[in-house]
Amino acid sequence: MNNNSQKNQTMLYLASDELMQTHLTCTKISNRNKDEFTFSIRVFCYVEKNNSYAKSVPLYLILGLNKQGVGMSLAVDLVNIPNVCPMQLKKIIEYLQKSPALLLIVCQQLDKIASSSSIEEAVQAKLAKHFFIENAPKGITSFTTNRQANELYWLMQKNQMISDMDSFKLDGEGGHIAFTVQIGFKHDFIMQCYEVDCMMHMFNEDEKLGYYFELYLDQENYHHQLLYETLPDQFMDNKTFLNQVLEEMKKRNEEQYDDYLQDLIEKFTASI
Repeated sequence: MNNNSQKNQTMLYLASDELMQTHLTCTKISNRNKDEFTFSIRVFCYVEKNNSYAKSVPLYLILGLNKQGVGMSLAVDLVNIPNVCPMQLKKIIEYLQKSPALLLIVCQQLDKIASSSSIEEAVQAKLAKHFFIENAPKGITSFTTNRQANELYWLMQKNQMISDMDSFKLDGEGGHIAFTVQIGFKHDFIMQCYEVDCMMHMFNEDEKLGYYFELYLDQENYHHQLLYETLPDQFMDNKTFLNQVLEEMKKRNEEQYDDYLQDLIEKFTASI
């Protein structure tokens, strides 16, 4: 590998939920090989864009199980994956191979085949399942890591950073806007993903713009506490987010003009 390709490598992280569980989907593929059951397995990963952002990409594995229960193959489809660090990808594949989630979804597919196919294919599915259970995990172990990761990433879906931003609404205090943000905490090769429901409140305060954020989180959780302490400042440092909020404020004022809202818009624009 030349120096340029090494220099352009990016880091890849396997997506998990808050409890560090990985979620896979599995579909049976029309038999490319008459001697195998073939499955396409999809899992989501995140590619590190820079020190603050990570973008979602699907990773596909092609699993082949011999119908006589004597072998299996695993291929990785890298069509969606940019030039990533090979060791990082290797860790992810090894982890998935030993994953109870992979064992479960493949066995569910084989059980489905066994219950809805010919007697011959039902026997083949049972043989393939027995081989898979015996050989795929080679000693399944639960994944352990330092769950108190401190590196926070904004997670992007199709280049969109904030998802489900509501319309701006006026209230007795001033105005507010609800939105959802995807945040990840980086571990060795896993991105622990959080979906955080938030609300930003704005009001006039002695001729200045006043604001505060509500984050709907359980503060007993370490990462929830960290999000609660750090996200509000990060929102106000994030020009993309602030401009999205401003657009929603302007849209609301175009639909129904309000002097108070216009004043908020002018002060908010000046603060960006």
